[in-house]
Amino acid sequence: MMEETNLIEGLNRDLAQELAAICRSIQQAALATGPAARDLRILLRVEVMDDLFHALFLADRIAALGGMPTAKPAPFKTLRGAKDMLEYDLDMERQTIQHYTSRLREAEGAWAVAIKARLEKILAEEAERERKLRDLLEQQNAVRPDAAASAKH
Repeated sequence: MMEETNLIEGLNRDLAQELAAICRSIQQAALATGPAARDLRILLRVEVMDDLFHALFLADRIAALGGMPTAKPAPFKTLRGAKDMLEYDLDMERQTIQHYTSRLREAEGAWAVAIKARLEKILAEEAERERKLRDLLEQQNAVRPDAAASAKH
């Protein structure tokens, strides 16, 4: 029973993070500026749907386990520059991966096999997003020195 309670609490924290990711993606897609803004907007508009599906899954599982799904997003920073957004999102994505890794162990301890299987899929999707964000940030960093050099001439 304690394992289920811990799992519900953890899933609710994950749900709050997914809700924040949805809100953050919508805001960032509208506000992004800088050389990577276009690519970031495209990525965010695609990835926001994954976040929505993750949030729906988490809410369903929390309710099925007898918990009350949160409707309150976790707090997040409001940023304008694409580079700042990419750095922040990459950090948040890495935290999300850590959280889902913990949740996998909790699901295993609670014998929640179906939840564990779906969390493994979500974790793979989050790892892929982390790679995409890292690649975009590397592209952004590669563009910056060239832009600065051409501005000097």
